[in-house]
Amino acid sequence: MPSTTRIPPELCDQTIDYLWDDLESLRACSLTCKDWLPSSRFHLFRNLRLRHADDVARFRALLTSSPSIAHFVRKLSLSADYDGTTPDGTAREDDGWVNGAAELFPRLHNVTTLALARVRWHALSAETRAAFAGVSKSVRQLFLFEVSFDASRDVIAFLSAFPSLNDLYFQAVSWKHDSPSPFDEPGTGLQIRDAVQEAGRMHLSYLFLDPKSSPTLVTEWLLKHPDEQHLQTIQLCWRELENTQAVGDLLQASGSSLESLQVEFPAGISEDAVMHNHLSLANNTGLRALHFGGLDVRASQAFVSNRLFPWVTAMLSQVGSRHLEEVSFALEIASVQDLLALDWARIDADLCREEFRGLMVMFYVSCDKDGSAKEVRREISERLGGFQARGTLCISCI
Repeated sequence: MPSTTRIPPELCDQTIDYLWDDLESLRACSLTCKDWLPSSRFHLFRNLRLRHADDVARFRALLTSSPSIAHFVRKLSLSADYDGTTPDGTAREDDGWVNGAAELFPRLHNVTTLALARVRWHALSAETRAAFAGVSKSVRQLFLFEVSFDASRDVIAFLSAFPSLNDLYFQAVSWKHDSPSPFDEPGTGLQIRDAVQEAGRMHLSYLFLDPKSSPTLVTEWLLKHPDEQHLQTIQLCWRELENTQAVGDLLQASGSSLESLQVEFPAGISEDAVMHNHLSLANNTGLRALHFGGLDVRASQAFVSNRLFPWVTAMLSQVGSRHLEEVSFALEIASVQDLLALDWARIDADLCREEFRGLMVMFYVSCDKDGSAKEVRREISERLGGFQARGTLCISCI
C-alpha cells in the first residue's frame, strides 16, 4: 500500500484563513472534510448581516438545522433599508423585521461587534430592547449609523448598556427632542445612573463622531463616566460652535493615552474658543498623529487676525508631546491664491520645533482649478522652507 502524508491541521487552518473573504471557496472547503468544517464556518459566519425579514428567516432555519453555527458569529449587523417616504417627505425606515430578529439574540453568545443602521430605537418593542441588553454585555465595538431615538436621554441609556465597549462609531444618530440630562435629575434618573455605574469597567479607546450627530451629548456622557478615560484615537467633526469647551474637556480627560487625533470644524471656531484656549493639546503628551480635516478656504472667513484657521496654529503651538510622528492637513481651495490666507510663517515655526525633528507632514489639497498641482506644491514648499530642513514634507493634489 502506498504511504500517505497527512497535512498538519494547523497548516490547513492557516490555508483556510487566507480565504477569509472568498465565500465560494470557503463553502467548498466546508464540504471537503469534517476537519475543515470549523475553520470554514468561522469565516463564513463570523460576520452576520441581516437586512430584512427574509434574512432573519433563513438564518433562523440554519440555526435550527445546525445550532453550533451561532457560536461562530462575532459581528452582528442589523441594516434596515428605506421603504418610500412619509407624507412630509422624509424617508421611511423598513425596520419592523428587527423585532423578529431579536429572538435570535439569546443564542449569539460570542458577539463582540454590533452594527445598527437605519433603525428606529423608539419604534422597537420592549421585548426587543430587552434582548439587545443581553447582547450588549459582550460588545466591544459599536457602530451606529442613522439610528434614531425618541429623546436624548434614551441615547444615554442605550450607550450605558455597553460595559465592555472599546470602540464607538457614532454617525448620523438623531433624536426627536432634547430631554433633561439624567445626570442632573436626582430622582428620575436613577436607573440610568445605575447603568452608568455598572459600565465602570468600560475603557473606551476609539471614538468617532460625525457632524450629523450631536457630539456634545456623547462627550458629556464620556466625561460623566466614573472611570478614567483611556481614549487612544479620536476622530471628530464638531459643528456645535457654542460648546467647543466640551472638546477641550475631552482632550484634557484623555491625557497621555491619546495617540491619534483627527479634528474637523466645518463651521470654523468662534473667536471666544481661540482666545480662551479651548483646544489645548498640552496634556496629550503621548500624541503621535495629528490630522486637521475640512480646511475649506473657500467657505471660511478670517477672524481674530487676518489669517484663516487660527485654531490650527493655536493647537499646533500647544502640542505637548515629544513623540509626534505625523501631522496632516486637508485643504480645499478654489485657486493657488487661496493658500496665501494661511499663516505659513507661524505654521513653519511651530513645525520647526527641535522635538519635532524627523516629523512627517502631509498636505492633501483639493483645488477647483485644473492643472494647478505644480503651483500648489511649489507654493507650499516655499512657505515651509524651514521645516523641510528638519522633516519630510509630502503634498498630494486631489
